[in-house]
Amino acid sequence: MSEAEFWKKVPEPCRERLQRVARHIHCAAGETVFLQGDPFKGPYIIEKGIFKIYQLNEAGKEAILNFFFPGSIVAALPILKSMKVYPASCEAVRDGSVIHLPGNDCFALMDEFPELKQCFQEDFVSNAEFFKNKTTLLMLHSTEERVIFFLEALGAANREVYLNIPKNQVALYLGVSPEAFSRALTALKKKGTITEDDGYVRLHAPQGEDPFHS
Repeated sequence: MSEAEFWKKVPEPCRERLQRVARHIHCAAGETVFLQGDPFKGPYIIEKGIFKIYQLNEAGKEAILNFFFPGSIVAALPILKSMKVYPASCEAVRDGSVIHLPGNDCFALMDEFPELKQCFQEDFVSNAEFFKNKTTLLMLHSTEERVIFFLEALGAANREVYLNIPKNQVALYLGVSPEAFSRALTALKKKGTITEDDGYVRLHAPQGEDPFHS
């Protein structure tokens, strides 16, 4: 779903009122949108760039939960569950921009326009599948398996995918070192499992096999 598609799903009277209070925020790579535990001030729509959602464990180590691309809604869960704080942190991975939707306005408009709540619910369900995939990914033992699983989740088994995420961030998401990720990527290229051209990656199953769903 693109940002434009999100607005199309919102009923016109609601859309006009929400757009009046929406705030466009430009973010440089590495800039924080909100931190885990910050007071909840509303969800964000990714307008441009790539953003990550992460949490810190007790040792202060970062665990990336998901990457968000243009059109995605960040912090849909708190708006649906009326949470008072953000359960995770959000940071720009690449230069980009987000659209902030004030929480109080969202709550009021959801009561008046159930279709708005449905937009948030649909996006949350979509991302919930990604979180489920992350749990499955961490159960895979080899780095190569994790790389394949990650690329498949991005749709690289069906089309070329532009992997515009810094490799150290992908490695962090996979739970491996940047060196291990690079070695796995090189090995998969040599095997012909993946091809990469100018940042575009594609998964290839051996003829007559489907290793991505074995």
